[in-house]
Amino acid sequence: MTENRVGIGEIRVEQGDGILSAYGIGSCVVIVLYDRETKIGGLAHCLLPFGNEGSLKYPRGAITEVMKQMSHRGARLNKIVAKIVGGAMMFGDFVKHTIGKKNITEARKELQRLNIPIVAEDVLGNWGRSIIFKLENGEVEVKSFKHGNKII
Repeated sequence: MTENRVGIGEIRVEQGDGILSAYGIGSCVVIVLYDRETKIGGLAHCLLPFGNEGSLKYPRGAITEVMKQMSHRGARLNKIVAKIVGGAMMFGDFVKHTIGKKNITEARKELQRLNIPIVAEDVLGNWGRSIIFKLENGEVEVKSFKHGNKII
């Protein structure tokens, strides 16, 4: 299987039996969207909660673009589900460093606005994560040095 890495501020949509991945997820939020019937999936690696309209660095613009690309490939929008990962507080308990929590809040708001159910998440905390998203079955493996590996 081919693995396609998705960096910060990037999105990727694929279909079939490939893998989408994101590494070094701290306060960023990674949003995984998937249509199980068509095996079309997308991944957005968002840096900040708000910003320029349509920018892929923010949940609203990134989710909108992933949905558009998934639809063009044949995904049925009413069949798409979401999984979200990240939003950690990486710098202790400083109030000004709550960017991770804000990223999660904005991702949830945008998914709710689009009526996309969140079926699994691994969010917040104070540790980094990496993910492997398998398009063949929608499985997301969350890897963490601090907490090991798990499937969501």
